[in-house]
Amino acid sequence: MTLLLNKTPNRTMAKVLGLCTLLLILTVSLLSWLWARTMDHYSVPTPLDVPPHPLGDVAPFPGDKFDNLFWFIQISDVHISRFRDPQRTTDFKQFCNENIGVIKPTLVLVTGDLTDAKTKDNLGSRQYEVEWQTYRNTLDHAHVTEKTIWIDVRGNHDAFGVPGADHQFNYYRKYSVRGSGGDGTFRYQHKLPFGTYSFVSVYAILNPGPKRPFNFFGILDESNLQKLEDFTKDEKLSNHTVFFGHYPTSTIIAPHTRLSNALQNGVTYLCGHLHSFGGMVPHMNAVQKNGVVELELEDWKENRMYRVMAFDHDLLSFVDVKFGTWPVILITNPKRARFLSLRHEPLRKMVHSTHIRFLVHSPDTIASTTVKIDGVVLGSAVHVRGPLFVIPWDPSEYPAGLHSIKVTAMDAAGRIHSEGYQFSLDGSRPPQWLMPSFFLLTDIPFIFWILYICAVVVFVLALLSLRWMALKNGHYRSGLLRSLIGLASNQTYFYWLLIIGLYPLIGPWFVCAVSGESFGIYTFYGFFLREDFIGETFSYVICVLNMILFQGPITLYFALQLDRIQHSASNHTTRNHTTNSTPTRNGKSSSIQNGSTSRMTSQRQVQSLGLFWSAVAYTCLFSALNWMTWECINLYYCYGAVALLLAPKSTWTLAVVLVLLYRLHWVEMRQVKANGFTS
Repeated sequence: MTLLLNKTPNRTMAKVLGLCTLLLILTVSLLSWLWARTMDHYSVPTPLDVPPHPLGDVAPFPGDKFDNLFWFIQISDVHISRFRDPQRTTDFKQFCNENIGVIKPTLVLVTGDLTDAKTKDNLGSRQYEVEWQTYRNTLDHAHVTEKTIWIDVRGNHDAFGVPGADHQFNYYRKYSVRGSGGDGTFRYQHKLPFGTYSFVSVYAILNPGPKRPFNFFGILDESNLQKLEDFTKDEKLSNHTVFFGHYPTSTIIAPHTRLSNALQNGVTYLCGHLHSFGGMVPHMNAVQKNGVVELELEDWKENRMYRVMAFDHDLLSFVDVKFGTWPVILITNPKRARFLSLRHEPLRKMVHSTHIRFLVHSPDTIASTTVKIDGVVLGSAVHVRGPLFVIPWDPSEYPAGLHSIKVTAMDAAGRIHSEGYQFSLDGSRPPQWLMPSFFLLTDIPFIFWILYICAVVVFVLALLSLRWMALKNGHYRSGLLRSLIGLASNQTYFYWLLIIGLYPLIGPWFVCAVSGESFGIYTFYGFFLREDFIGETFSYVICVLNMILFQGPITLYFALQLDRIQHSASNHTTRNHTTNSTPTRNGKSSSIQNGSTSRMTSQRQVQSLGLFWSAVAYTCLFSALNWMTWECINLYYCYGAVALLLAPKSTWTLAVVLVLLYRLHWVEMRQVKANGFTS
């Protein structure tokens, strides 16, 4: 019998360990599967079952002639500011004078955020005419419109606080080169002896334009989407169509099937806006699932980047350049394998080509060039005309797989620069870069919406489950679980936290002047104006951060502090039993014995959570108050005192939390000292 009793706990423990092992294996397997699917989605190039381009085997082919070639420049997020970094404007002036003069692009695409439009405190936003005047004066003094075709479009900063396209605060119409023609989707067709090239803008700027930060995501409305579709219907009349705009597709709210179908008719989509995530994700480029090559450009604002692009025999190549870098080298044949456009480019022209071709730009004469393939020096290139250099090669020596090419150039001033990448002649492509693909292939607003809805569901279900556990059996020994159940059993904190958690989803956030004179109400779903609705979705981001930095921490803080008060109350009751005991004839107190037993039981049942959990509690409190205070400060500087006063989501929520904190530390403690823990 004794042996049987000893084996029973061992069997139970073995079953528990077996179950834990099984759960661990299933969890690891699931995570491995998810990671593999993620890597496949973001890294593996999408195979496109399309026939070869019909002109791939048709002459002319890339050779030693200056033919079928033109190049252009993209620059983005200039952010001319009256308050910050005057060197930004100085460098932009030099770029317009020197770089445009040296490179001599056929056209220049400026993809938004021409001005900064942020107040001196860097929190608010408004349109400053002096910034726009500086921008236009820079272009006029450099005579850029005489040197090239300058196409500038609006970014979200250029629309901060602008009530409408026809409003006087829309300085873009007055000071940009594009003027009134840039307020909407448009097409520019560049005609050359060897073909026509279409440049189509993708206009997703909010109208009216809210003040920051509520236009981080763009909206492609029906009229602009219809224009985009109409322009792409006759794309066969052009050699190539280049789409460009401010917002990456991952930050545009639109029917994604229609947007994807429209963009797939172009060879590339050029954009800015994300600033390469503060420079932490450089080369934010990826091939979309529809085959279009999406190229986000690092900003001029902080990183001083621009992009040189070229069509050489209808093969598109590009290089991102740091301002001040000379010589600028752009290899045009063979083109980079990572960004092959199987649907639109006559890629077999590389197989028939007789020369490697590249462009070299510098203020000084090019003194020497060197070309290497797979580490083998082919020799020095020959200057043809303008920036074009060529060197003979035999494509049949590189029939399959990936190969590397590197070009080095030195100018007369002694400056040396190199550019290189992998190429292929059989359509081989390397894996896509993971982080750039993640930012460009993910529907970011949708992801934040899913995260927030899941967080709300988990939060509400957790509170309701804890409430049910408290009503079913309110006595638990486990420290953290006991704290959370204690919170759920207290009606005051339970219902107020439930209301605070659900309110952002169902109620108005604040009342404000949305843009200029337009007053409206902001909600989770966007701005409601008197005669309009702006479906802005940056609220999804704010709500996710709110759950992480405020809702979760403040809930945990109240749970831990209520548990501490309960522990203090039980100790207080035990001390009262000890003090009020009556001595017996033997000089011993039965009350002391009972109190000792009661104290031991209390200590077993209500263990203090200790210094660690106290530190966690006050860290949570600091996080919650810091986030909500920061939200109120931003609301005041962005939308003014009226918005701050009429803000249930921020100001009123902070006031409710402060009242609950007062109740917790002053009212509850007094009550529990008199009556013990009450719910």
